Amino acid sequence: MRKLIVSVLVVLAGATAMATPARAQSCSQPGQGWVQSENARKGDPTWSKGVPFRLSADFSRRKAIDRAEGYFDTTSLRCGESAKLTLVESEKAKVTIYRMGYYDGIGARRFASLSARDGWNFVASEKYLPGQYLFKLQAPNREATFIPLVINNPDVESDLTFISSVITWQTYNQWGGYSLYKGPDGKRETRASEVSFARPYDGDGSGQFRYMEYPVIKAAEKLGLSINYATDFDLDRNPDLTSKTKALVFGGHSEYWTTQMRNAVEAAVDRGVNLIVLGGNTAYNRIDINGETISGVTPWRDLGRPEVTLLGSQYLSLGFKRDMVVETSLWPFDVLKPGAVIKGVVGYEADTPITFNGPPVETIARSSILPFEKSVPSMATYYTRPSGAGALNMATNGWVCAMEDRCPWGHRFDKATQRQIRAVTENILKGAALGPLGNWRMAFTQYNAPS
Repeated sequence: MRKLIVSVLVVLAGATAMATPARAQSCSQPGQGWVQSENARKGDPTWSKGVPFRLSADFSRRKAIDRAEGYFDTTSLRCGESAKLTLVESEKAKVTIYRMGYYDGIGARRFASLSARDGWNFVASEKYLPGQYLFKLQAPNREATFIPLVINNPDVESDLTFISSVITWQTYNQWGGYSLYKGPDGKRETRASEVSFARPYDGDGSGQFRYMEYPVIKAAEKLGLSINYATDFDLDRNPDLTSKTKALVFGGHSEYWTTQMRNAVEAAVDRGVNLIVLGGNTAYNRIDINGETISGVTPWRDLGRPEVTLLGSQYLSLGFKRDMVVETSLWPFDVLKPGAVIKGVVGYEADTPITFNGPPVETIARSSILPFEKSVPSMATYYTRPSGAGALNMATNGWVCAMEDRCPWGHRFDKATQRQIRAVTENILKGAALGPLGNWRMAFTQYNAPS
């Protein structure tokens, strides 16, 4: 198999390994209620102007269009640290920096606009609060794109820690022609055996952020919850980032986990930290990170650690398209009418606890079953750990993208369905922020830790 390495992509010549950012200054901590105060500021409705929404990975653009593109040498920063910008085929670009949030529904606030050259160092000064940022790149005669960058602060107590799944984005990233799934000819036989972080994301440059994570961030910031932001790369390097939070939240597509990530999450839930998974096919593959490269894909279930033992349900099938039938009138579905049906949200990938040897779980929702159908249904599950932590898995990677009707596989959602999903999502986040879910929402099953 071909390798996606620096020598394959001429524009990446001289790229270095993913940097560990150097501390440049000390910063004060954000005060209580900072998310609510930040989102009371005026948003910028032009934040996405000039950057057409484009899907990533298998659904990425294929046209050869000149673009202003680039990447940073790290996926995240703490306050006071810096990230080096590499521009691809441009010596300089206009850079506009946006923090993503609710902002009265506008969705982003502009923090700065400047002219930058290749090699520019962005410093996360004290004015840049924790959050997910998009850097818009613009250059003459080129289409604009984004670069995502997280600013985090795990030293502060938080209601939620949102984990951005940049490792999964890169495994699917087709920029330069190669991903871990296919080569330039679109065939699996020509796929890469390893891929690099030292390159832009495909699509509009933001990876899978705008449709697999952004709707959840907007919902959480609308609620004014205290949030720490991190990437799965951070979780791999620093398991201690879970020590001061009440819940870990994953978005719609977090398929690739390192061993360090898996260990960190398991240790967190055993301390009472809630685990909220708003996707499907989560933690399916184990992956290695070596410097700037990702390689060594192996399904967790082949290593004797099936994801069901942590999540409560695990990947079942590709190509699902079913309604979700609500099975409980308790949290998190107590904001809907009893027996509610959420149209078309189960898919494109879906999970189930059936046929897998996992913990006893409460089925909170399931996929609809067609007449005379005998296939195994997908099931969203909930269970509580001995620590009191709750583990909720919505079991479909259609959940988050449906919130704004931007699912990449062609499923479409009306306004009523989007309202249902947003209401349940907000309810999930509010509940998870209260501390161990088992203290007030015990699952109707008893989990026994493996001996």
